[in-house]
Amino acid sequence: MSTRFVDPGAARTAAKGEAERARAEAESVRAETRRAMAEDAARRAREERDEREQRKQRRAAERRQRLASVVSWIQAHPTELLMSVIVVVPALLAWSAMAAYGVDIYGPLGGVLPLFSEGAMWAFAFSVHLARGQGRPTGWLHTGVWTFAAVNATLNFLHGFGASGVVVGLVMALVSVGGVVAHQLITAAPMRTRRSRTERAAARTARIAQRRRVRMERAAVRRSVGELAEDGTIQLRHAPGTVTLTRSRFGGHRLRDAVVPGLTPSGSRKSDEPHEGEQLAAEIGRWLSGESTSSEPAGTAKTGSGDPAVPEAGTNDELAELVTRARQAIETGELNPRPSRRAVQRHLGIRATTAQEVLRALRGRGGDGEAEVAA
Repeated sequence: MSTRFVDPGAARTAAKGEAERARAEAESVRAETRRAMAEDAARRAREERDEREQRKQRRAAERRQRLASVVSWIQAHPTELLMSVIVVVPALLAWSAMAAYGVDIYGPLGGVLPLFSEGAMWAFAFSVHLARGQGRPTGWLHTGVWTFAAVNATLNFLHGFGASGVVVGLVMALVSVGGVVAHQLITAAPMRTRRSRTERAAARTARIAQRRRVRMERAAVRRSVGELAEDGTIQLRHAPGTVTLTRSRFGGHRLRDAVVPGLTPSGSRKSDEPHEGEQLAAEIGRWLSGESTSSEPAGTAKTGSGDPAVPEAGTNDELAELVTRARQAIETGELNPRPSRRAVQRHLGIRATTAQEVLRALRGRGGDGEAEVAA
């Protein structure tokens, strides 16, 4: 059996060296860690410094932007800026005076009286401005502004009148509403552009034409007739034609048929009856040619009434029937033995030209064709 000899000094030296190496490695690790921590701290410091610098730059840019906005607004609204003094100063004076008046009347709680008098007036004034910007109607809001302005002026007048007399009361009343009046004038809607003389004349003509159309339509409704339907409803019916507007004896408007040369009424049909001038020209032509004309003097013949319900002799049979009816009327005494054209026309309900033909037939058969019949 062999034994191994171990030198205690060498072992201690080796252990000591091993410990030194371990300490060196640990120190190296700690140094590396400290260096990493230092680098990280330096990096964070740089980042924070950069962030602070960026925030500072952003705040400076925002301040410059706000300042530029204020300057641009001032440049764009010089009138509003100057007028704001007129709005604010009277409001402050009236507010303080009304607060003191409220304290005199209601005690310490009366200091809130301006919230009613001044506050309501200004609330409506700002509401008008907002509503106009949003395109909403502002009629009742304006009513509220001037109603509470009157209330505010009255309260301030009573305050000044009770304290120092009429003059002071008037001054306080005017000052109390001066601010809101200036505000309404500043924020009022722009006035419309003045129209030219031609545009004003055209607008005036259009208004006159519209009023006349309305009057004529109302008159047409008054003279319309109704068509009764099976369900009991009424549908108005109108006779188309050319009409004009006249006044009745009682001052009301009514429609009257109008004749315009060269204008054919819309929806109407021309009558087959010859015009009075054409009939007169035909009779003169027959007289000059030696033909026998009607027993009436030229120009005294009347045209028909234009009523489409009046019958007109179109054939010999119809004329014979009318002559027979006229003879029967003469025999029964309904017509004079020597009837006039108008009497025949009225009795038979026919046109004037047809009545003349009936008279010619009666005289030709009765033997008194030379007798003149009065028209």
